Amino acid sequence: MQTDRFLAHIYNECPQLDPDVVHECTLIVIDALCEQMPAEQTRRMASQLPEEIGEAAADGAKRSDTSGVPISLDDFYGKIEFRTELGHDDTRQFVKAVIQTLNAALSDSEEGQAVLALPSELDQLLIEN
Repeated sequence: MQTDRFLAHIYNECPQLDPDVVHECTLIVIDALCEQMPAEQTRRMASQLPEEIGEAAADGAKRSDTSGVPISLDDFYGKIEFRTELGHDDTRQFVKAVIQTLNAALSDSEEGQAVLALPSELDQLLIEN
């Protein structure tokens, strides 16, 4: 999946947002998500994503939380809301669109790894889709 197609899928789920906002916020969500994942898992995932999206994943992996303290889903949404400056409802809709698109991109990758394993309460994002 190419970057344009990745972003287009998210934009289709969140048409109320400007395409430039979708682009910027996608990178923010991927980065923040990867902060919560084991660095090695993130590196493997990044290699299966479009270059720019993979770079955001790698950036998040550099700050991977190694404290062992899981982040709650509400705290994660709060972090995204703060970083993106999206409203409450837009943040939740947007994160779901990114997760859905991320799953599709991983499924379509050459390696065919369709599993996105999220830590702690964040695995609820996979169920909510």
